[in-house]
Amino acid sequence: MKYSILFLLLCNLVSFSSSACSIAGWRMFSPTPDSWNAVTLDQPENGFFWELVPQPVVELSNVSRGSGKRSSSCSDFGIIELSVSLPETSSYKISDFGVYVRLIDGKQPDLIFPDTPMTGRIESGVMKLVFPWLEPQNTKIMPLNLTLDIFLVSHRLNVGKSVKLVVK
Repeated sequence: MKYSILFLLLCNLVSFSSSACSIAGWRMFSPTPDSWNAVTLDQPENGFFWELVPQPVVELSNVSRGSGKRSSSCSDFGIIELSVSLPETSSYKISDFGVYVRLIDGKQPDLIFPDTPMTGRIESGVMKLVFPWLEPQNTKIMPLNLTLDIFLVSHRLNVGKSVKLVVK
């Protein structure tokens, strides 16, 4: 009898913890200067013998807003999802870089974007970054109109050209 009660208690703990909101979004980029090697070019391009840090290819994958209702454990969160990849002409891998996202225009409802370069989950050469923020119940949800400046950072802290992205 005591084992069946213990089993029921464990089942309750598992079901409550599995219904918690879990958003795996990004982690801080940790540069390791000794591990990064710039790619040499066969033919000098624009006078450079080394391939420069490329401008990223950025796509806004999804924007969802908090509902303010208690329908699920994540219903109080707004979420911006970005996909970041390299141009087809680049010899680098996306894992060679961190991504820096800087807000250049608009008002954030919360501190959505960190002030450090970050990395995310990589699938088939595309880095997925997820940025959540809290939109509590009983608050008016303001429309988003953000302009972002996004660029890559190498392990030696070299930066590439940026790309602008508007999130509405």
